[in-house]
Amino acid sequence: MKTSDKMVSTAVSAVIISVENLEKSLAFYKQTLGLDVTETRTWQGAGFERYWHLPAGAKARCAFLKYGPDPVGRVQLMEFDAPNRKQIRKPGIKRASGLFNLNIYSSDVRRDYAELKAQGYEFWGEPNHLNFGPAVGEALEFAFEGPDGVVINLVECLTQDPKTMIGHLYHFMNSYGRTPTGFTPVATTAHTVTDTQKALDFYYGPLGMKLFAESEISGEATNRAMGIRADARTRSVIIQGNHDYGKIALAQPLNYEVPNLVPDAVPPNIGYLAQSFQVADLDAAAAACAALGAAVFTAAQDIDLPGRGACRAMIVRNPGSGALQELFQL
Repeated sequence: MKTSDKMVSTAVSAVIISVENLEKSLAFYKQTLGLDVTETRTWQGAGFERYWHLPAGAKARCAFLKYGPDPVGRVQLMEFDAPNRKQIRKPGIKRASGLFNLNIYSSDVRRDYAELKAQGYEFWGEPNHLNFGPAVGEALEFAFEGPDGVVINLVECLTQDPKTMIGHLYHFMNSYGRTPTGFTPVATTAHTVTDTQKALDFYYGPLGMKLFAESEISGEATNRAMGIRADARTRSVIIQGNHDYGKIALAQPLNYEVPNLVPDAVPPNIGYLAQSFQVADLDAAAAACAALGAAVFTAAQDIDLPGRGACRAMIVRNPGSGALQELFQL
């Protein structure tokens, strides 16, 4: 599907995370990562209940965080005051269908590793030096169990040659700046799918995103780090909107099975709930979603979204996985 004149390319505007305790999660996103809190509020009322499929009287304490002038890679935290909350992702699960992790660039990964270790976080492994070849470059990174079951991957770009992918990002970060503690907004976020092509039809069509990189991930050492069997093969497609931040790393297991987080990734459960995208024309985006068979979770309605204000918004399920995707028009 081609992008129409009313559907311009868009990056991930915000990731929506349901938290167990707002203050505890803010200690990480605000204090450790250094993101700016632009709004806090208690969100409630009939529109809120209808939007998130919650019973009468439900509410949520919210915080909206960002860094930089652009509406990309932001974080919306929501502590739902509703019964029967449970974790979407159990600790230790290293690959599962649905929305999975946040990749954030760091100025000093080894420093971060030591500081987070002192805070008691659980790591997947020590910082790993990765060489992706001459066209891509080198990086240092590690993953750990972040708050609320969301995996956090911190990445330091080592290659400085601007002709490489990583070198381009290195210079972009230097010009764009980092938070006071040395981090960026959400640079990339992982989405594991059961059908890559259906997911790409959604991201390329209604959202106008484009290919950033594609590969097949395999190899015993790499698979061991991800906690999957040695002979596993994973299709990896990274897609990008109109910004160097807010990219999406799609992954599809090719010869192995993984748990499915999607059925539990609904309010008021705790974890990574949805990706949010700003569109130029919600009606056009909705029509494009319908043409792809993307199931509607919440029909378009006028609503006041945290951090964005009065707008029209809807939520659909990505046809490649069923994960929740919020579309809004200011």
